[in-house]
Amino acid sequence: MNTLYSLSPEYQQSVAATDYEVIVVENSSDDMCSEQAVASLGDNFHYHRREEAGVSPVPALNFAVDQCRGEILGLVLDGARMLTPRALYYALMAAAMVDDPVVTVPGYHLGETDQKDSHSSGHDELREQGQLEQLNWRENGYRLFQYACFSSGNKAGYLQPMLESSALFCRRDAYLAMGGAPTRFDQPGGGSVNLYIYRKMVMRASAQLFVMAGEGSFHQYHGGVTTSGKENRAALLKSFDLLLEELYGEPFKATAREPQLLGAVSHHAQAFLEQSLQKAWKRFAIQSKHGASYWDDERFDYWTEDVPSQDPELSSATIRLGGIADG
Repeated sequence: MNTLYSLSPEYQQSVAATDYEVIVVENSSDDMCSEQAVASLGDNFHYHRREEAGVSPVPALNFAVDQCRGEILGLVLDGARMLTPRALYYALMAAAMVDDPVVTVPGYHLGETDQKDSHSSGHDELREQGQLEQLNWRENGYRLFQYACFSSGNKAGYLQPMLESSALFCRRDAYLAMGGAPTRFDQPGGGSVNLYIYRKMVMRASAQLFVMAGEGSFHQYHGGVTTSGKENRAALLKSFDLLLEELYGEPFKATAREPQLLGAVSHHAQAFLEQSLQKAWKRFAIQSKHGASYWDDERFDYWTEDVPSQDPELSSATIRLGGIADG
């Protein structure tokens, strides 16, 4: 319900209920949302309950896409994600500017550390709900940045190749032409379907990638498939990787496509912009040192190579020229 409220007309800014619809698809379980509670969020909310035999949300996603009437899709394949207040506004802005937008909202985990490490940090659902109440996030959703960290899928920030998007906006016809979400992602939680969709959409020649630097998609802790410290987590992730490799015919790589930053960056989000810049500078310095393109992901380990901040071979002028030469 936190996720759905963050998509409601009462919370989202500079958009009206008539501008968009929210398709809520829930697989039957012992812990269901109330259809009446969903309907109370606005006339643009549409609830569907499904009897799903499998453990993947992909069939529910495909069902939801079939229900959509708009030409722009917003894919949030996780009921634990909360968005900031202008995510929908900027998604519509991108769609008005270019023919083939792919717009992503950077992913964050609520808490001081990545949620898979929550067992050591003391983070749990009860503590998180208390923090959310203190932040009074419903009054100002940008306060969520005060209690968050980058998710491990995009630990380098949003100025480097990213692995996935947990909140992706694109044209419906482009998504369907790409093939949508394959039902082969029948693993718990959908496996790595988010990674697959993001890469397939972004790497199309006509796509223009936008990243909302000042917005966020915040994951609430719930002991999920990949966001918990479960003992079988490593084995599950390995099975996810194998399916991606099978579908792509090679080891899966982060999406190396230069993003266009979209939207304002409030003071709440500026610390993460600074982190992204610092990490991007390290990457750029290493690439320049080796004479490689900034977006070459094949050769270097950016997290272990030491680059002195005052390396005489990496003057600011040299790096600027290298960036121009590499396009």
